[in-house]
Amino acid sequence: MTTTIPSPTAVLPEPRLVRHYRQSFGRVIRFEWIKFRTLRASWVGQALLVALLIGFSALAAAMSNNRMGDTGRAGRFAEMGPVAIVLTGANLGVLVVGVLGCILGAREYGSRMIASTVAAVPRRWQVVLSKAVVLTAVLLVSTLVGVFGAFFLGMSVLHSGGNHTAALGDPGVLRQVVGMAGYLTAAGLLGMGLGILLRSVAGSIGVLIAGLLVLPQLAGALLPASWDPALKYLPSSSAAAFTTIDRAGTDVLSSGAGAAVLVVWVLAVVGGAVWAISRRDV
Repeated sequence: MTTTIPSPTAVLPEPRLVRHYRQSFGRVIRFEWIKFRTLRASWVGQALLVALLIGFSALAAAMSNNRMGDTGRAGRFAEMGPVAIVLTGANLGVLVVGVLGCILGAREYGSRMIASTVAAVPRRWQVVLSKAVVLTAVLLVSTLVGVFGAFFLGMSVLHSGGNHTAALGDPGVLRQVVGMAGYLTAAGLLGMGLGILLRSVAGSIGVLIAGLLVLPQLAGALLPASWDPALKYLPSSSAAAFTTIDRAGTDVLSSGAGAAVLVVWVLAVVGGAVWAISRRDV
């Protein structure tokens, strides 16, 4: 048996070149966008949000057509303006976008994918900010579609019933419609920040619902009137300055101050999420 020894002049295969990509914030945003759009709950949540806003607008407008003329059954509709009637679905919309934000922020902790994420993105603050950028871009589109669809459909139903309507050009109407989209987007960002802070979808949803929906109602009903100057700085009360959301207490900020306070709440929660993911082990 003979052994063949390769000649010294044998041609060896050339080594394959490995292409290294420089990490950038834009690539992290693209990474988060891929994760967001491949999650079925993301698109189900967007569709549910638009359906709730438009569906409850038509339903509330139809109910007000039947009850406005009957003073004995007018109830709450008699105290609501046309814009508040057609944007009734925003109260449930806050819950939908909040849950979506909590899922986006906390789901990776449950599946332990967060370890792979921070390994691929050593600058952990970029993970939080990229999630915030993606969520803001998506929610701004869906909420604007939902609130404007709710406005035009609801006003057409009110007009068909012979009730008072409002136009976008009327004083304060456009601010309330666009402001509602901004408030819904802020609720989603608050949910995302809480999800990262608490590392739990269920826990962050509970805290968000308590803070935005339960606490303002309880505080306004149980606390004395002397607390009203402080209650106006709650997230939902500050949003009431430029939307049709109910507020806690009787005091209300100006529209500009309310928007600024809501932005401060969002920055505080998202900033806390940046601190938490940067300082804690995953």
